[in-house]
Amino acid sequence: METKDLILRNWQDEDAKPLYEMCLDNTLRKNGVHFYDSITDCQNTINYWKNDNGCKAIIDKRNHTFVGFINLGDMNRYDGYMEIEYAIVAEYRNKGYATQAVKRILDYGFKEMNLSVIAAWVRSHNEESTRVLEKCSFTFEGRLRKHARDKSDILCYSVLREEWEKSIV
Repeated sequence: METKDLILRNWQDEDAKPLYEMCLDNTLRKNGVHFYDSITDCQNTINYWKNDNGCKAIIDKRNHTFVGFINLGDMNRYDGYMEIEYAIVAEYRNKGYATQAVKRILDYGFKEMNLSVIAAWVRSHNEESTRVLEKCSFTFEGRLRKHARDKSDILCYSVLREEWEKSIV
């Protein structure tokens, strides 16, 4: 999958080191991104993700550098409902890459996976991510107070297939 600036591709073994380095970022940890204790842990996770069509590494088209990841995950709600998670390496933030990746994975989710709802849960202090979701036609649904493990609030967003279809015309 591609956007103007990015390639969203299946995970490869060489992604373990940049994934590990990205997960050392305190901002991402504060925002709830799972982190790994070693490159070996990352490699084990990548071996699992290689078989998941909704989980992609985000790569810069120009220099083939690792930019982050994006995932459509089945949260065992019901068929047609998935949740999105994404993270971007610090030096690539605030350049529109998350927005490009989210828009592309929404397209994939609704067209290729035939989803009816894609939801996102974001820490209330993560204003950058809420801006991305709002740019991508997500609707704010509500706040779960002190819901995160660190007792911060979680904001719930979602986009319905019919809303997404209207947004791409």
